[in-house]
Amino acid sequence: MEELLDGKLAGIGLVNWLEALGCTLGAFAAGKLVAFVSSRILRRLAARTRNRVDDIVLAVVEKPLVFLVLVLGIGLGVGRLGLEGEAQLWMGRIVGALTTLALAWAIDKGIDSIITEYLVPVVERSDSKLDDQLLPLLRKGARLLVWSLALLLALKNAGYDVGALIAGLGIGGVAIALAAKDTLSNLFGSVAVFFDRPFAIGDRIKVAGFDGTIMEIGIRSSRLRTLDNRVVTLPNSTFATSAIENVSSEPSTKVAQSIELAPGIGHEGAARAIAILLEAAAAQEGLDGGTVAALAGFGQYSLKLSFVIFIKKGADYFGTLSATNLEVLRRFSEAGVELARPAILLEERKA
Repeated sequence: MEELLDGKLAGIGLVNWLEALGCTLGAFAAGKLVAFVSSRILRRLAARTRNRVDDIVLAVVEKPLVFLVLVLGIGLGVGRLGLEGEAQLWMGRIVGALTTLALAWAIDKGIDSIITEYLVPVVERSDSKLDDQLLPLLRKGARLLVWSLALLLALKNAGYDVGALIAGLGIGGVAIALAAKDTLSNLFGSVAVFFDRPFAIGDRIKVAGFDGTIMEIGIRSSRLRTLDNRVVTLPNSTFATSAIENVSSEPSTKVAQSIELAPGIGHEGAARAIAILLEAAAAQEGLDGGTVAALAGFGQYSLKLSFVIFIKKGADYFGTLSATNLEVLRRFSEAGVELARPAILLEERKA
């Protein structure tokens, strides 16, 4: 047995390998123990307190702490191998880089938890749409900053000259800018949306052939739900190069219809029909002012009336339109106004 333990594997004694394995397994067991204590005991204790700070702290440190314990255990186990020279140096650098990433993970989760716990309720209570637009940008910007700094620190801990690396990036900045021109144009597009504010989250817009409601405005792209209930992801550069029609900004929706009357109705019948159209529109709560009813022209077999109404912003579009047309039909029937045969020609357009 002693001879077996005195043996070597890859130039390292088997005892050292066993000690390294023991440290690694011990770190794994310690990580599991930390996770168990955190989820089963500490969370129950935190739930009994009135403030949410302890709950946030536990949610933030639980998984990164388990990962950190495992990394430190592996580092301790590697140290038992008795490595020398470059091997020992590189293992120390790897452990340092992983430790930096674990801390960045905790910070990232902490910022996200603070935003979710404290900022999101404030934004939800606010009537302004600007904060709804800023919150996703703040969340993504904070995450980008944390992980960018963590990557630089991890590279520094791994032995790289970060200053020389940044200088090299500066020398190759032109090439990088050309390669990332689409990304930069999307970034400038998001800046233009933020400052010009052609729309906000929840607005219905028409852009680049799409018609729908803005769901999310990101750093690189934005999401729009079309009238077909499909989600379209648009690069933000689209907003900088395309005309944007903000449908939600209109005070009311214009609806123009053409109604054809039987030609035998005469002058008095046409005048009565026009009066009925104006009265029917005035009786609808969902309509705004500015209703137009006029004799627009003469057909071979009909008299053509133009009927223009304006549906209020926020009103039930199809419900209001249907109620108005039904009221017109009812009043036409009571007044004996005859529509052209063989069919009622209604053409609707939304401007």
